[in-house]
Amino acid sequence: MNKYFLLAGIFVLVLGAVLWTIWPSSQTLTEPAAGQNPILEPRDIVLYFVDSSGFSLVSEEQQIAGCNDERQCIAQTIEALSSGSQQLQPVLPERTRILGVEIEGDLATINFSRDIVDRHPGGSLSELLTVYGLTNTLAVNFPALRRLQILVEGKIEPTLRGHVDISRPIKAEFRYSYLPKAQGEIQPLPEVAGESAVSEAGAE
Repeated sequence: MNKYFLLAGIFVLVLGAVLWTIWPSSQTLTEPAAGQNPILEPRDIVLYFVDSSGFSLVSEEQQIAGCNDERQCIAQTIEALSSGSQQLQPVLPERTRILGVEIEGDLATINFSRDIVDRHPGGSLSELLTVYGLTNTLAVNFPALRRLQILVEGKIEPTLRGHVDISRPIKAEFRYSYLPKAQGEIQPLPEVAGESAVSEAGAE
């Protein structure tokens, strides 16, 4: 009888040792590593580009990589706007880069590379479409942001190319935008949050 208990005890000890050896490796396979970021789903966004007529903004849906930091999400959204559309005309000049994003209340301050000025074609309408393509894109995708301050290489500029005032924060303005219907008709875009967004910038 003592021999039986002795053998059973040895078996239990051996089994325990085997399980102790296997357990950490099985945990490594099933549990995420410490500090590993969770996988974020792609984010749907709405961007504003210039339509084929060259006189209005029109929305287009795209996707950006998943993000949970607001400044990063804003930067990725504007980078997508800078990358352009296959069907529509861009609102930002080629090679325009985002150098930084800051948020304070309802105000977003975006710092652009000098290309936004140097490569811009100019003209009052073209400048208006650039300014409102940016502000409208922000207002639709980030409803808490109502104003945009444009910086160029960290500095406030009076205008892009001599027409539209960008020295002060600009509010979204949807008078220059429309949504295309399936039949090809146009429909004015509803105002954000049900209120008129009046610009603080004006054409000279």
